[in-house]
Amino acid sequence: MLSSLRKKLNNALAEASIITENLQQQYRQRVQNSDNLSRSRSSSSLILSPSELGLPPNVNVAAGCNLLAKYEEDWRIIHQNNEDNARKAEEVAKQIQGIESKMNQQQVVMSDLVHCLSAIPNVVLKLKTCQETLREVQQLGESVEKELEKLEDLCAECELEEYMLEKQCELSKFKQKKMEELESYRQKVAAEHQERIRLHEEKLRTIQKERQAVFDDAFRHDLKEFKENGHIPKIAKDIKPAAISLEEVDLDDISETKDALEEFLNG
Repeated sequence: MLSSLRKKLNNALAEASIITENLQQQYRQRVQNSDNLSRSRSSSSLILSPSELGLPPNVNVAAGCNLLAKYEEDWRIIHQNNEDNARKAEEVAKQIQGIESKMNQQQVVMSDLVHCLSAIPNVVLKLKTCQETLREVQQLGESVEKELEKLEDLCAECELEEYMLEKQCELSKFKQKKMEELESYRQKVAAEHQERIRLHEEKLRTIQKERQAVFDDAFRHDLKEFKENGHIPKIAKDIKPAAISLEEVDLDDISETKDALEEFLNG
């Protein structure tokens, strides 16, 4: 609409400029003609009179000058108005150009606004999709948090089991160590016991040998008595063997065994 109005205004300005040029040209021609006519008439008035020109006396030869002056004034006013109209038309054209530029900018803004408004349903749909995604992410985060808690519990159980296994391993090592010590102590005690048995057996053999020697001496003495006297002396039956009291019992020294047992228990 503005472009068509602008074209019409440009056409009107062009036609007005053409009319103005034609009027100016006609005005110049008329001014020149009027100047020539006035000079000729003034000169003729100085030289000729109506009677001299053969005209009736009631004819006003200068009547056309006033009419011509009126026409000249009207043409001057029309020319001035045409110039004012041309200047105002240029101002209006500039205003129309500014309005057209502003309208083009407003049209671009309105097009962008319409485009943005047309994209609102898609934006709303995407926002709903984002809300659903956020809800799913929240649920996933909660499930991950629960699984992390389970993982922490499992890690704690694994650490506890590892600690228990470590302690069991230490206990087994300690038990093995103590068993080795016990075995060593048992072997030591067994060796000491074997040594005591050996010593006791040697002592018994010594005592047996001594008794055997005593019995041999007694047998030889009895045999000698029998050979000499012909009879064997009788042993008195009322002689009782000497009773051994509890205080007279001599026990082996067990201090070394007791010290070894305490060392094993405290180790």
